[in-house]
Amino acid sequence: MITKKSEIKEYIDADLDFVKQRNLLMLWLKGSEFYPIVKLITCLRHYEYYYNKAQVSKLSLIEFFKKHWWRFFYRRTQLKYSLYIGVNVAGKGLHLMHPGFRYIMEHTLGENCTVLPMVLVGKKCPGIQATAIIGNNVYLGNGSTVLAPVTIGDNAVIGAGAVVTHDIPADGVYGGVPSKRLRSL
Repeated sequence: MITKKSEIKEYIDADLDFVKQRNLLMLWLKGSEFYPIVKLITCLRHYEYYYNKAQVSKLSLIEFFKKHWWRFFYRRTQLKYSLYIGVNVAGKGLHLMHPGFRYIMEHTLGENCTVLPMVLVGKKCPGIQATAIIGNNVYLGNGSTVLAPVTIGDNAVIGAGAVVTHDIPADGVYGGVPSKRLRSL
């Protein structure tokens, strides 16, 4: 959770450590596949700061406009590129490796998680209050689905196309429908 302005750069650097060029204009001109990811992470982390600051104290007029400026571009990027990552959901070091659909809105991602395209973290049944808690250093493979309420331990690898419907212990590779342990790490 970003509470200080100095933490914005720290979070963005940790999230985008695999991207060499982070200038949005240059990425856009080159047609880079990282453009939507860099844009979303930048907007998300700035909006998180102003969102959290507004929860603690009243914003000045300039901060109020900055909050809504970043909210506008964060929401626009979500809709345009189908990258739905919620505010205060992901810890430091979120890696979105390729552009493509992702939906993680009301759940908790630990630090240094890798989320590939077509990942859905949702609920088993509509209308229930359930959250998925995903630990640190977790790898969510392409097309995997996590159905809350579940807890995924640290250092787990969820294979491509896996459907997680039950708690996953730490330090293992899981795959299949429904997911089962394939091997230990």
